[in-house]
Amino acid sequence: MEFSASGRSQPENPASGGGPTLAQVVGVVGRDVVQVVHAPCGTDVVVGGVGVFDSGESLQERGRVLIAVGVDTSDPAAAEVLRAADRAGAAALVVRRGAEGVAPLLREVADGVSTALLARAPWVDWGELIGLLRAALAAGGARVPEPGVDVGLGDLPALASALAALVGGAITIEDPESNVLAYSPTADTADPLRRLTILGRRVPRWRVEELAESGFLAALWAGDVVHRAADGRFPERLAVAVRAGEEVLGSLWAAADGEPLPEGARDALRQAAAIAVPHLLHHRLRSRSAEGRRRHAVRALFEDPSPDVGAAGAALGVDPGQPCAVLAGVVVEAVAPEVRERALRAVALRVAAHGGSAFAYRVEEGASGLRPGSRSSSAGGAGQDGDRVDVLLADPRPDAAQRLARDLAAVLRGAGVKPLVAVGPVVGGLKDAVDSRAGADEVLRVLRERGEPEVAGADDVRFALDALRVSDAVAAQVPSVGDAVAALLAHDERHGTDLPRTVAAHLAFFGDAGATARYLGIHANTLRYRLRRARELGGFDLNDPDVRLVVELGLRRAGLIPLP
Repeated sequence: MEFSASGRSQPENPASGGGPTLAQVVGVVGRDVVQVVHAPCGTDVVVGGVGVFDSGESLQERGRVLIAVGVDTSDPAAAEVLRAADRAGAAALVVRRGAEGVAPLLREVADGVSTALLARAPWVDWGELIGLLRAALAAGGARVPEPGVDVGLGDLPALASALAALVGGAITIEDPESNVLAYSPTADTADPLRRLTILGRRVPRWRVEELAESGFLAALWAGDVVHRAADGRFPERLAVAVRAGEEVLGSLWAAADGEPLPEGARDALRQAAAIAVPHLLHHRLRSRSAEGRRRHAVRALFEDPSPDVGAAGAALGVDPGQPCAVLAGVVVEAVAPEVRERALRAVALRVAAHGGSAFAYRVEEGASGLRPGSRSSSAGGAGQDGDRVDVLLADPRPDAAQRLARDLAAVLRGAGVKPLVAVGPVVGGLKDAVDSRAGADEVLRVLRERGEPEVAGADDVRFALDALRVSDAVAAQVPSVGDAVAALLAHDERHGTDLPRTVAAHLAFFGDAGATARYLGIHANTLRYRLRRARELGGFDLNDPDVRLVVELGLRRAGLIPLP
């Protein structure tokens, strides 16, 4: 065992001769991702690897950062997990940040062991965190050799410039979809294709198609450095894939920049690809983590009883006091699952392109997505089909919500499905976003029942909303509403008699037997028979105006009035 100046024993570390310290690892991963709860021995201990906690007794865990899946700081059982990690000589133990803070027993144990206690933010999942930790460890010795530039992990522009000096040509760093992540400064003599690629932040589509048809891209993703000779239009290029194991993280492109590529450029580019691995891995994982953090923030605003509005605003980059509104968009046609998925994915992409003030949230299948006790969490709420995307919009412009709603409806139509988009009221800040969502949900119930219009806010359907609220209120106070309609619905489910729909049409046409029969496509005698059976089963007389009112409210609540 080694000892710190305080005399406390520190974890044995087989990598104590070098490598990143715990402080460096946490700094790379981000303190918004991992928080140091308690580190009695300090954070200068060298980290030798990442592992997943099981028994904590293996000598192989010494010097590692251990991940304790399923354990959080509020759980008293975490104390024993920390003791076990300490017995194994772990440098640190990472648990999930609990909603109730750090349990007193865990804090007491943390003060008496050598293993540091870290807490993972709730918006990042374990897989992403493990990837970030490994990227941080991989960067411990990853420095650009000649000309000796020290590039911070994830600083892709600086990396591109350093690699350009190493290779001897202009460097472009791309992701696997040919989007430009970073590029080195270019000479005035740079070829038009490189300028076009940089300005558009991606390789032009025609160029990608040309490279694919020629087999160049297949060779790039399959193997070593590939060469494309100068062809009269463009100078020569070298390209290499950047890989982490079997996963392709992106590619490096070296172009002659005013003079031919040097003789050793191929070997230098191969070396550059190895240097770029931790940087691209860090970039990818941080990008995914940021997306996960935003998704978690929106979910918390919509669903948590007491969301941390400040943290949500920080994750979204939005002032918590910024007025906002919620849009609820659904696919209403019975379409193939792949068509529905493609349509909703197109909506999410359109929201992402709005400019940072709009955030899409896909409602989980089988859930209304509403917070228990919210204004529209009653029966009949929209969103139970898993075919709904809600959008949090923090845009101060008066018509922003309506304009975005119309855009989303157009996107859904373009995807070949019939859309409905409800606009919730503008509220004073993120803390009231759930109220705007509840308002959008009420509007969406009306749109689902009527099938139109495609886009609406509360003012557009105010009378229908009033009727909806009245039927909900009456149902809660008058048992006969639910009893009468429930009897018809139960009988129809067992026998397929269409009695509830018949009664709904009879009331909607104000008792006009001819109009009702024509709408239902049945003979007038069949209509009279069905109404008589409904009276017998439900125990009500539709000639009584009070009964008609109560039954109509019940049918409205069941979604049968207004007629589709």
